[in-house]
Amino acid sequence: MTTYNPPEAEIVTRSFTENGCEVTSIIYDPADAQLTMYGTVTRHGVLVGSYYCADPANQRDWRIVTADGHDLTVDGTPVRPFDEGAAVIVLTTILTARDSFEVEQRLREAMRPPQ
Repeated sequence: MTTYNPPEAEIVTRSFTENGCEVTSIIYDPADAQLTMYGTVTRHGVLVGSYYCADPANQRDWRIVTADGHDLTVDGTPVRPFDEGAAVIVLTTILTARDSFEVEQRLREAMRPPQ
């Protein structure tokens, strides 16, 4: 029996600040493929939410999870950002609003198709 040993791949974390929030992402194989596996966003040390890629090989089908552990939804529809950058924008700008009404308004505006 032949054992398959895939090549070693590095996993690193990258952190940066966006809109007063600390964003940390976990990157698989940064020297080659640079696949983001997931990331977290905190503000003043408190978790805002996290994001992950449900299709990491193709880097699409992104998901956002709120600090309370639920998928982010608007009117019962899951919010599905088109890439990592969009997920970070949602977490660092929209979910840091003052109250839930403002969050919902910002999400509806962000999801509205361009006219």
